[in-house]
Amino acid sequence: MTREDLRSCLWFLVFQTFGQHARELITTELALRLLSILSEEEFLPDVDRVSLNKTLDRLVIKVVPMENLNGRKIVEDGELCERRNGRGVDLNRNWSVDWGKKEKDYDPYEENPGTAPFSEPEAQIMRKLSVSFGPHIWVNVHSGMEALFMPYDHKNTTPDGIPSQIMKSMLDELNHFHLKDRCLIGSGGGSVGYLAHGTATDYMYDVARVPMAFTFEIYGDTKASSKDCFKMFNPVDITSFNRVLNDWSGTFLKMFSIGVQQIDGLESKAVASSFDKLVSIDDYLNGYLMQRKSRYGKKIEVLDLGMQEIRTYFRLFLLSSVLLMFMFCSRITKSARPIVSAMSL
Repeated sequence: MTREDLRSCLWFLVFQTFGQHARELITTELALRLLSILSEEEFLPDVDRVSLNKTLDRLVIKVVPMENLNGRKIVEDGELCERRNGRGVDLNRNWSVDWGKKEKDYDPYEENPGTAPFSEPEAQIMRKLSVSFGPHIWVNVHSGMEALFMPYDHKNTTPDGIPSQIMKSMLDELNHFHLKDRCLIGSGGGSVGYLAHGTATDYMYDVARVPMAFTFEIYGDTKASSKDCFKMFNPVDITSFNRVLNDWSGTFLKMFSIGVQQIDGLESKAVASSFDKLVSIDDYLNGYLMQRKSRYGKKIEVLDLGMQEIRTYFRLFLLSSVLLMFMFCSRITKSARPIVSAMSL
């Protein structure tokens, strides 16, 4: 079985989270619109559905549409400037990379990092999901400006090497062809105007070793008053609302397509061990069921025998496929062998 044949049996994993900061309501709306498009409840114009379906066949997409539920409730109760969780902690300062460092302009109300890395249940859950899922692409979606950020947030530089160049190339393409060059591109720390310590994206890249880790900022009204947080972080008219959702949904669909191609490039150059992170259908189902079993106990045990049989048939199928391919290649080799005429010595 060739590497190309093996790739066709494997999935690429994309992990996306929305609504990490409570006041950025538009991000959760984007999650719902994207899910609606992926499930074919809604359609974007000028999208080649056949090509999209081929891309989706290679993907497993995990979406957290509203990471900060308790903070969102506070906003919906009228505190429109609240970005923290229900315990007053900024969830995007609660991760372990460079945690707790405070800049000169540190605002304890806005950027409270918590009592320790992963002190907050939301951050703990997201870390657990990232470890169990092992994504190739991570996107943390925010609002407040229009930008496509890559690591790092805690310093004003980007990572060295080919993986960084590939991430930058993807962001350039998305910005130019889908967002009309509206977005800032670069490291979060070098582009946004301040350094952020203990962020999710830096953790995903440095610790979880996600090959492509991004922060997308999908909307911002720079003319809004600093006291009008809703308008600063969210569109207030239906035309702008739909434009943001459609533009960024299209951007995500294109990112899925580019991501599959770029991850292939990473694997072929052996710079990020991406191929080691590819997941077979059998392994993915096995891991998923083990998680469900640990959660639900005996309720899932009735599936064990059936899954053992399925895995047995699956392995037999793979073995037979390899044998058939070997026989086929052998016949081709024999038929292509040149005929050498007899020569007298």
